Amino acid sequence: MLKKWKQKLIVIFSAILMLSTLALAPTQANAAVTNISAKAGLAVDAKTGQILYSKNSSKVMPIASMSKMLAIYIILKSIHEGKLKWDQRVHVSANVAKISRNTELTNVPLNASRTYTVRDLYKASLIYSANAAVIALGVAQAGSSEKFVNEMRAQVNAWGITDAKLYNAAGLTESEVGTEAYPNTAKSAENEMSANDVAVVASKLVNTYPEVLNTTKETSAWFAKGTDDAVKMTTHNEMLAGNENYMKGYNVDGLKTGTSDKAGNCFTGTANKNGHRVITVVMNANPGKKADARFTNTETIMKYVYTNFTPIRYKKGEQLKQANKFKVPEGKTTTVKAGISQATTIWVANKQSKQAISFISNQTKKNLTAPVTKGQKLGTATAKIADKNVSYLQAGDAKLQLVAKKSVEKANIFVRMWRSVVSVF
Repeated sequence: MLKKWKQKLIVIFSAILMLSTLALAPTQANAAVTNISAKAGLAVDAKTGQILYSKNSSKVMPIASMSKMLAIYIILKSIHEGKLKWDQRVHVSANVAKISRNTELTNVPLNASRTYTVRDLYKASLIYSANAAVIALGVAQAGSSEKFVNEMRAQVNAWGITDAKLYNAAGLTESEVGTEAYPNTAKSAENEMSANDVAVVASKLVNTYPEVLNTTKETSAWFAKGTDDAVKMTTHNEMLAGNENYMKGYNVDGLKTGTSDKAGNCFTGTANKNGHRVITVVMNANPGKKADARFTNTETIMKYVYTNFTPIRYKKGEQLKQANKFKVPEGKTTTVKAGISQATTIWVANKQSKQAISFISNQTKKNLTAPVTKGQKLGTATAKIADKNVSYLQAGDAKLQLVAKKSVEKANIFVRMWRSVVSVF
């Protein structure tokens, strides 16, 4: 009798241990964990796209001035390609100047009889969320607002974003941009994306042009200093150092707020704590109420991520468990060791360790033929945590590229013939 009870206790204990382990896997997190008021929220590893928290993250919603991240990505791309220059003078149309004088919108004053540098308009767009400034940049870059929006649409499509609705560079309603409105659109239309989409834009911006953070972390700056248009700009990001919602030790240095009647209070934030950067998105946080809800929601998500999960680093060239070698039947050696082509990070729950992570490999070609050269692409690996799939922003983010760690020459014909004979018997 005692033996049977002992066996039952072992089974029960094993079941509890298994369930607790599975529950700790940081797949797409339950929104109730953080109890945020925003209608949608998300947290991802900035480099890998691993999802660490999610609430309604695929729901397409108005994004207001978070649109400016996409516009600025295109502007920075043009600067890097030499199409625009920082000290280039930009002419402003009468309509764009009129938008800048709308006191109901966030702006720096622009004058059609003057010119402004790309750098001044760029900083005004990011630090002060100046709407007319970013529209002026778009026109300078593409030739017209319509053409710039076409570039915005093409860019998100290239990133695999297919559900975005984009009408202007600033994120305003079409009725607010006058003749800069996209042709044949409703006056009430405004830019829309999901939290997932916004996180993709933010990660592309930060990873491709990290210098953007030098501007987004500024709490104040002058626009057109020394002229009649001079304005002392102050950031809308209250999570920066010295501001009301600053989080000591989290090193928040961006990215972009957004506010409109439809969008409510939105914020895409990023923190770099202990060398690990996370991007968060909060959409429609307490519409019509205090604007700081977007920052307290972001604080809740950031604390949740950094408190409950541990990032496990993998070095470039490191061999992965269950995905560390491939067969080379015709090689001098019949296997080749494989390592990852670049460093990566996988987050696990605090009570887990590196041992909880396993990998499944997929060979690029059905039959790997010799010779194999060092660095040659062999296949990909996808990670699992406690046998559960790891969630990523985009499907491609889940695949880790595997490359040969050494070269393998082709075996001579006699060795290959001998192997054929041995395989028969």
